[in-house]
Amino acid sequence: MDLMSAYLLIVLVLFAGNIALLLGNSRISNPKLVMISAIFSIVTFLLMNASSYLNIPLLDYFAYVFLIAAILVFALMVHCTRNNKPKELLCSVVLIFIILTILISSQANRDFFYTILYSLLVFIILFVVYQLTKLLHHAKRQYSVIIGEYMCLASILIFIFAMTYNSTITLDYTAFDPFLILTPTYQLVYVVIGIVVVLVAGVLLNDYRGK
Repeated sequence: MDLMSAYLLIVLVLFAGNIALLLGNSRISNPKLVMISAIFSIVTFLLMNASSYLNIPLLDYFAYVFLIAAILVFALMVHCTRNNKPKELLCSVVLIFIILTILISSQANRDFFYTILYSLLVFIILFVVYQLTKLLHHAKRQYSVIIGEYMCLASILIFIFAMTYNSTITLDYTAFDPFLILTPTYQLVYVVIGIVVVLVAGVLLNDYRGK
């Protein structure tokens, strides 16, 4: 797996989880949830394949792409949560998801196996995270606050990508496996993932103590 494929993997996981959390504002039956997850999975597969037609050298500009994406995610979160516009926020996140998927995938090594694997991962993340939202609705804090905290962490992670991109992209990845090297970016990814896990665990613990 090349570096851009690793970025794509993390972005897909982040945004699939975000979309599932936003869908948690609505009651969706399991059959309908399976259909929605399948649609997003198929769309992801098609976007990654369609990106092959985007023959534009963008590798030198991804620091700006990540920076703009981080600012947009944070700004949209603040605007839509303050004005109680969950549908507008969902549509905006889906749009950013589509654009980032196309841009990053266009610069990655498009292996057919990874394309299928990533598409299936989107399906799994959407389905599983939506099921978890049923528990989060019973937490003491408002559900919109939980979504805001997640999106804030996501924007911070994407901002970190922007700040570390130029140094990370120049590393010689032919000498080692990218998943075995603890570059600053990968260390911070693990930290943010740990924060998200602690956040969810804390919400559930507070809910349990409240009962």
